[in-house]
Amino acid sequence: MLKLSAAPLVLGVAMVSAPVQAQDAPADEGEATIVVTGSRIARPNLESNSPVAVVTGEATVENADVTLDTFLNTLPQVNPAGTTTSNNPGNGGQSNINLRGLGSNRNLVLINGRRPMVSASDQTVDLNTIPQGLIERIEIVTGGAGAAYGADAVAGVVNLILKDNFEGIDLRATYSNSLPKTDAREYQISGIIGGNFADGRGNIAFSAEYSKRQGLIKAQRPFASQATSTTSSFPTGSLTNSATNPYDQAAVDALFASYGVAPGQVPRTNQLAFNSDGSLFGVGTFNSPVDVSNFRYDLSSPANPNLNFYPDFYSYNFDIVNILVLPLERKSAFLTAKYEINPAFEVFVQGGYTNYNSATALAPTPVSTGIVNTNSSASVLNARSPLVNLFHDSGPGAPGNVPPGTDPTPGRITGFVVPVTNPFISDDLRLLLNSRTGNDPNLAGSGADEGVRIGYRFLGTGLREQQLENEVIQGLVGLRGEFAPGWRYEAYYSWGETTIDQRATGNVNVQKVQQLLEAADGGDSLCAGGFNPFGIQPLSQACVDFVSETGVTQTKFTQKVAQAYVSGELADLPGGPLGVVLGVEQRKFKYAFDPGALFGPIAGFNTSTPDLGTNEFLDFFGELRAPIMDTLELSLTARHSKSDFNDIQNGVDGAPSNDWTYGGTITWSPIDQVRLRASYQHSVRAPNFGELFSGGGSFPQIFDPCSSNSNFRANGGAEARALCVATGVGDGTADTFVATPGAQAFITTTGNPNLKPEKSDTFTVGAVFQAGGFTGSIDYYNIKIKDTILNPDVNEIIASCYGYNDINPGLDEDSPYCAAIGRSNNNMTGIYLPAELGGDASGYFQFVNAGSVKTSGVDVQLGYRLPTPFINEDSALNMNLMVNYLIDFKNVGLGGLKTDYAGTASYFGAGLGTSFPRWRATLNTKLNITRELSFDTRVRFTDGMKNRAAVQYVGEEFTGPGSVFYFDFALQAEVDAMTFRIGVNNAFDKQPPTYAPNVQSGTDPSLYDVIGRRAYVSARLKF
Repeated sequence: MLKLSAAPLVLGVAMVSAPVQAQDAPADEGEATIVVTGSRIARPNLESNSPVAVVTGEATVENADVTLDTFLNTLPQVNPAGTTTSNNPGNGGQSNINLRGLGSNRNLVLINGRRPMVSASDQTVDLNTIPQGLIERIEIVTGGAGAAYGADAVAGVVNLILKDNFEGIDLRATYSNSLPKTDAREYQISGIIGGNFADGRGNIAFSAEYSKRQGLIKAQRPFASQATSTTSSFPTGSLTNSATNPYDQAAVDALFASYGVAPGQVPRTNQLAFNSDGSLFGVGTFNSPVDVSNFRYDLSSPANPNLNFYPDFYSYNFDIVNILVLPLERKSAFLTAKYEINPAFEVFVQGGYTNYNSATALAPTPVSTGIVNTNSSASVLNARSPLVNLFHDSGPGAPGNVPPGTDPTPGRITGFVVPVTNPFISDDLRLLLNSRTGNDPNLAGSGADEGVRIGYRFLGTGLREQQLENEVIQGLVGLRGEFAPGWRYEAYYSWGETTIDQRATGNVNVQKVQQLLEAADGGDSLCAGGFNPFGIQPLSQACVDFVSETGVTQTKFTQKVAQAYVSGELADLPGGPLGVVLGVEQRKFKYAFDPGALFGPIAGFNTSTPDLGTNEFLDFFGELRAPIMDTLELSLTARHSKSDFNDIQNGVDGAPSNDWTYGGTITWSPIDQVRLRASYQHSVRAPNFGELFSGGGSFPQIFDPCSSNSNFRANGGAEARALCVATGVGDGTADTFVATPGAQAFITTTGNPNLKPEKSDTFTVGAVFQAGGFTGSIDYYNIKIKDTILNPDVNEIIASCYGYNDINPGLDEDSPYCAAIGRSNNNMTGIYLPAELGGDASGYFQFVNAGSVKTSGVDVQLGYRLPTPFINEDSALNMNLMVNYLIDFKNVGLGGLKTDYAGTASYFGAGLGTSFPRWRATLNTKLNITRELSFDTRVRFTDGMKNRAAVQYVGEEFTGPGSVFYFDFALQAEVDAMTFRIGVNNAFDKQPPTYAPNVQSGTDPSLYDVIGRRAYVSARLKF
C-alpha cells in the first residue's frame, strides 16, 4: 500500500506521468530524506504540509513542447499569461509562468531551491533559460512561500529540481507540425552526458539544447484574419475636424452630391478620409444608416478594409499582418558538477548559457505622436512645428498666442499638420479648407489659413517589426556538508547577466515627416517625389529612408545572490527530532536600459527614456519543524527582509523598507488513510524595476457608455445624456453618436522609487487520503494581497464615472472619475487622472501602494491504478485527474472599487493572464499494454466564461467564450535503449472560442489553442 506520508508528492507526479513507478516504489522509501519545496528541512518520505503539485521532467517534453510554459500552462493551478502568442501585448518572446492569475511577477522560479537569473524589468525568470533535458521534476507550491524563499513568492514557488548523479548519455529529438496545414513547425534536439568520478564522490553532467519554432501570422487562421477591434488611423489618411474651426457641413454636402452620393449617405465633417485620386470618402457610422460612401479602393487593395465592419463603416484591418505565434530559435547549454572532499565539504557548481532570437510584428505605424510649437519646452518626445501655437488661452476669449493676464495652456496636437500651401492638396479638399471660418486654439492662424490636421498610417515604411536577441549567462558555486551529527550547512554565491538587444524597424520620425509636409515643394527637395499624405500614394525609397527610424535598444540586468544557512536537530520529540534552519541571504540587482534613437519624436514602437537603477535585499530567515506526535506535526518559518531601491538615472534614493514574512503549517493524521493539513503564510513582494523607475503608456480597449446604442443611454434618460455632454460629447450629436467597437483610450503611469512591498496572507486547509485504490488530495486556498502596487484600470474609471457601480450613482458631472475622461470629436481618447485620483499635472498616474487582490478556490487531485491482466500480466490502466475550482477573484482598485472577476474572460489592455474560468481540469490516462508499449490520452477542460466587461458595465451586453475540451493522444514504444513516441495534440482540431471584446485575434490566445491539430514524433536514445 502507498505510504500516506508519501502520497502528496507521488500523487502529484502521477497527475502527469505514469504512476506505475510511484506505485512500485521500494519498501524502504520511508528511510530516505528529501527537501520538499516550501521548506529547507530534510524530512523522511516525500511529504509536504503545503499543497504541492509535482510533475516529472519527462512529462514536460512528452507532448513535444519546446518551451516549458506550453506544458505548465495546461496545469489547472497555472493561469496562461506570457506565451508563444504574446505579440501584442508582447513579452519579447519570453516564457513565463503565472500562478493563480496573480501575475508572473508574484511567484518565484527556483532551480534546486536557488534563484536563477531574471530576464525582465519585473524581475521574472524566463523559462527559456531552463534546461528541459536536465529537469528531474518540477514542484509547484501554490500556497505562498515567502518566508522560506523571500520576495516575489506571494502566489507560490515553481522549483525546478535538476537530475542528480546523472550517468550516461541521453539524446532526444522531437518534431511537430499542424495538420493538415503543416504551417506551425517546431523541433528540438537535446542531449545530456554525465558521469561519476573519484569513486562516486564526484559527478558532472552537461546538457545542450537547440529549439526552433516557426512563426505564424494571423492571416493563416480564419478566426484571426479580421480584426475584431477598430482603429481610427487609416493608411488612406483621414481629415481631423476641429470643434472651433470646423469644415462647413454644407460644403461637405455639396462635394458628396457631386460624387453622386445620396443625401442620406453624406458623411459628417468628422467622418472624412482620402481616396488616391484626390477625392474624399465618408468612413460611415457604426450601426447606423450612414455607410461608407465614395470609397474608391478595391477590397483587396492596401486600404484593406476590415470586412467585419465594412461597408457599415471603414476601419483598417491591422490584424491580418500581425503575428499569431512568435518565431523562436534557441541555443542553450547547462553544466552541473559536484565533488565531495569529505562529508563536511562538498563543492558544487552550476553554470548556464542561453541565447535565443525571437520577433514580433505589428501593422504599419499609426502616428499618434504629439506636435508642439518650435519654441515649446515640452518633452523631446514631441515633434515641433511653427504651425502649432506656443500657447493658447484655456478660458473664454480669443485663442492664439495669449496676451498678458490670461491663462496660458501649451498648444499641442496629435497626428500631423499640413500647411494650406502644400502642393498635394486637391481641389476637392481645398473647397472644404476654404469653408472654415473659426479658429483652432492649437493652430497658428485662423479660418481658411490654418493648417490641415490629418491622421495617417505609414504603409510605406513597412511592418513594425522587433528582432529580439536574449543572452543569459549565469553561474553558481557553493559549499555544503555535515559538520556535526545531524547538522548540515550550505553556502553559495551566484552571478548572472541578461542582455536583451532589440532592433525595431518600421518606426517613423515624425519630425522629418513634418519637414516634408512643410516644404514648399511637398518635400521633393528632401527626397525624391516628396510625401503626399492624401490617399495611398507611392513613397520613394529615398523618402522611406528619410523618415524611417530604426530603433536599437539594449536592456541589461545583473544579479548577485549570496546565501548561507545551517540546518540540524535540536532535540527529540515524541514524533521525531526537532528540526531547525537558520540562514542569511543577500541579493543585488541592477537594471539599465538604453533607448537609443527611440528617445525622441518617434512613432511606431513606444518611445522610452533611459533607465538606470538598483535594488538590494538583506534577509535573515529561520524555520522550525516540530513533530509533536507520530500523527501531529507543526512547522514555523520567519524571514526579515531589508530592501533598498535607487533610481540612479534620475538621482532619486528610495526609502529603505523593513518587512517580516512568516508562516506555519500543521498536519494531523487521525487514521492511517487520511492526513489533514493546514497552513498560513504572510508574504511580501518587493516592487520591481518597472514599478520603481519606468512606468509607461498603454492603449487598452474600452467601452463608451455615451454611445447612443448603449443600455446606459437607453435607460438613463436626460441624466445620462447630460453627463455625456458634460464629459465631452457634443450637444448637437449626443443623440446620434455611436462609438465604434474596439475603441481604445490612452493612459500613462510613472514609476515611484518610494514604493513599499506588497503584503499578502495565504491560508490553506486540506486533506490527503487513500481509499478503495484511489489516492487523492483536496485543498482550499485563500490568498489576499494588500497594499498592491496599483495600476489603474481604464474601464473601471469609465464605469465609475457613468454610474455602473457604487462610485457615482447620482451621475454627478463633478465626479473626479468624469474629470479623468478625455474626448476628441465625441470619441473617448484618453484618461487623464485629476489630482484627487493620484494624477500629476499631465494627468499621469504614479504607482502607489493601494487596493487589494483576493482569490480563493479548491484544488482536487485524484489518482487510480487499475490492473488489466486480461491484456497482459504487465498491463495496467492509470487515471489521474487535476481540477481547480475558482471561488472568487476580487480586486479592489482605484477609489476602493470592488469587482469580482471570477468566471470572466479578459480583453485587450487588461493584462496577460487575466481570464479566470471557474473550472479547469486535466485528466491523464495511460494504458500500459506491455512494459514496452503504452497508449496515453490527455483531456483538458476550460469552463465557459462571461466577458470581463460584463461585470464592469453591469447591464450592458457582451459576448463570452463557451466551454472547451481538448483531446490529446500518444503511442509510445521502447526498443532496447530507444524510445519512440508519436502523438497528436488537439486531435479534433478544436478552434478557439471567439468573443468580444477579446484579448486579441478574436479570442484569448494565451488560454486557448490557436494553432489547431498538431502531430508530433520523438525519438530518444538513452544508455
